[in-house]
Order: sequence, then structure tokens, then C-alpha cells
Amino acid sequence: MKTTEKSTNEISSNDKAQIRESGPDLIRSLACFFVVGAHFYLNMGYYNEPMAGWKMFVETSCRWLFVTAVPLFFMLTGYFKKNKKMDRAHYMSIVPLLISYVVISVAKMILYNRLYGKIYGIKEMFVNLGNYQIAWYMGLYLCVFLLIPFLNKGWYALTQKEQNVLIGTLFFLCALYPVWNYIAPSYFIGIYPVVFYFLGIAVRDRRWRPNRLILIGVIAVTVLTEALISMKLTSTGLFDWNLISTSDGTYGTAFITICTVCIFLLFYDVNITSKTVRFLLSKISGVSFEIYLFAGAYDAIIYGYAKRYLTGPVQSFWWFFVTVPLSFTCALVSSLIFRFIVDKILLIFNPSASG
Repeated sequence: MKTTEKSTNEISSNDKAQIRESGPDLIRSLACFFVVGAHFYLNMGYYNEPMAGWKMFVETSCRWLFVTAVPLFFMLTGYFKKNKKMDRAHYMSIVPLLISYVVISVAKMILYNRLYGKIYGIKEMFVNLGNYQIAWYMGLYLCVFLLIPFLNKGWYALTQKEQNVLIGTLFFLCALYPVWNYIAPSYFIGIYPVVFYFLGIAVRDRRWRPNRLILIGVIAVTVLTEALISMKLTSTGLFDWNLISTSDGTYGTAFITICTVCIFLLFYDVNITSKTVRFLLSKISGVSFEIYLFAGAYDAIIYGYAKRYLTGPVQSFWWFFVTVPLSFTCALVSSLIFRFIVDKILLIFNPSASG
């Protein structure tokens, strides 16, 4: 379990007690739900549906909100791993994720073979595990994970002013091109995870606390503006991936960056007093990666059945509130069981870890 020391204005210097922050757990749980929510669009034909009508406007607004999930995860990575160094403990911490990735991905490929006919033979399974096509986020996270000790060292070698300039520079390189194609070059839009990683560190160190009403307003204006642009300026009548975003750089666009930071600032220092809610959020947060992996499998089952009766995102508008919570709940339960079993097995090989 990840813990953080209480801030100096809450405890004395002699108080060594540690508590788990509920705010980051809330953000991670929210991001997990956003991931499952985004899958609704992929599975129900949203991207082939004409961009017209109030239901599509609502769904498009939510779609832009949900894609903040990946940036939120990288901000959390910076928030929690800002002190990680190039040592054995850091590199070994990837092992549980790799185990989850391999085992659950193989199980998913076997399931897909049962549902759709033989797609993955032994060779195809190895290929898809190696190129991360079965779970692309794992490949992206692994790249950032390997850079973390060096990103931290570089960040703390800078003054605060230099850190601000660095964030501004990365924002220019990563976030502006998808929105204003003739202002910023596009060569570095793919390094957007680094922007969010540094932003996560900055929030942890500087403890920004903007007015929450302003944050909510900015989030609302951002997603509604994105939806309006997507609906009114599409040249094909369908969702245009290259309108205020790119197909491979969507997560770094200016709108998404602004919305992500506002969501993070809105919740990161929330103090949840209910022990039940804190416990539930900590459990969801602890298996967030496994939820992402399992959700794809349950989506295949749930939406495969739903498509027999539902023909598209507009017709299935209200079913979002059934299919998404159902997939999320099934993925959560499976993740908790899986993580319990894996942790028990790992303890056999490393009994000292139980302490």
C-alpha cells in the first residue's frame, strides 16, 4: 500500500505516523471508471455514428472527459514516484505488473479464441505480448517506468523557474500541435506522458489549491467546447480524430491537458472521512491496472451480447448506465481475486515481503 506523510501544517515534526491519502485513490478509481466508460464508445459503434442530436452531444462530451484517464494515471505516477532512484527496489516494482500483464493477457486471448474463432495461436500470443497490442498501455507505461529515475534526477536539478519553463516548453511541443497545426511542430507530441509525469511531481511538491468552483467550471467548459467543435466542424459527419487531436496524440492535446490538470487539482487533496469509502477506493486503486486488463475481456462478453439487441450508441444511450458499471464491477471483483492469489504466490518466493 502506498502511503504519504502528513503535510507539515497538519502534524508536528516528531509525528512519524503515516496515512494513506484518499484523494489520489479517488482519482485513480475515477480514472479506472473512465477507462471502462471509454470502451463503451469503441464497442457500440460511436465512431461510425453521425455526429448529430443531443444524445450524441452528451456522449461526445463524456467521451472527451473519459480520455483524461491515461493522463491522470501518468500524473499519479509522477505524484507517487518523484523520489524513485535507480536501484533494485524501483526496477523490481514492475514485476507484479508484468505478471498481471502476461497472465491476464493470455487468458484474454484464449477467451477471444472462444468467442470469435481461433485468432491467436502460440506464435501470435507471443507476438502480441511482445508488441503490447493486447494491452497497449503496458508498453507505454514500461517506457516511462524505465525513465523515472532519470526524469526525477533531471527535474530536481532545475530551479523552480526552470521547472516552469520546462513544463511550458513540453506543453508547446506536445499539446499545441493537435489544436493549432501551424504553430507548433509535431515531432514530439508522443512524449506527452513526460508532461503529465512532471505535472504530477509539481502538484505533489507545490500543493496547488485553486478554487474548486473554478476548476469545475473549466472542466465543464473544456469538454463542452470539445464536443461542440467535434459536432459542428467535422468534415465527414463522423467523429474526426484529427480535429483538435490526432489519432496517436489525443492524450496530449491542449484541451485534454487542461481538463486533466483541473480534475487532478479538484480531487487530489480531498479528505474522505468515511472509512468504508476510503477502504473501497483503496481497493480499487490497488488493482487499477488489473481492472484495465480484465475490463477488455468482460467488454467482449457484455457487448457481444448487447449488440444482439442494441444497434448503436444513440439507441443504447441509456444502456451506458448498465453495461459500463457491470463491466467495471466484474473487472474489479476479478482483479481483487487475481491480486490476492498472485500476492500469496509471491510471498512463497519472498517471505520477507510480508512485513
